Amino acid sequence: MTTVELGSGTARLLLRPNVDLGSAVPHSLTAELRVDSLVATRTVEHHYASGFADLAVFVESLTDDWRGWTGSRRWESLEGELELIATHDGHVRLAVTLRAANPSEWSATGTITIDPGEPLSAAARDVRALAAGFASS
Repeated sequence: MTTVELGSGTARLLLRPNVDLGSAVPHSLTAELRVDSLVATRTVEHHYASGFADLAVFVESLTDDWRGWTGSRRWESLEGELELIATHDGHVRLAVTLRAANPSEWSATGTITIDPGEPLSAAARDVRALAAGFASS
């Protein structure tokens, strides 16, 4: 299982599965937000029943509506450590927020851009493959 990259260049979100030695099934993922000189990293726990299937559905919904939508769409991890808010203005803009276990301690937010069409479709395929790795956990 490899790292998923959403966005590119100086604004991106990297999602890496965390696997214990001797196990092929990941137990969490590491989310790394990089926007200009900001770098924030947070472990994100999977949902005990569905892994990250809901994240894959969220990104796929953006692909399905690649021509655009009104307002914003939101996804948040089970424990609230990762939040994505998507808007569309000709490009897909993802406001990414990472939070400490105690959100009053720290949070980091940045916006990444994904071009609609093939870059967005590739992101959806990559997130679906990442989520599939959690299906056995």
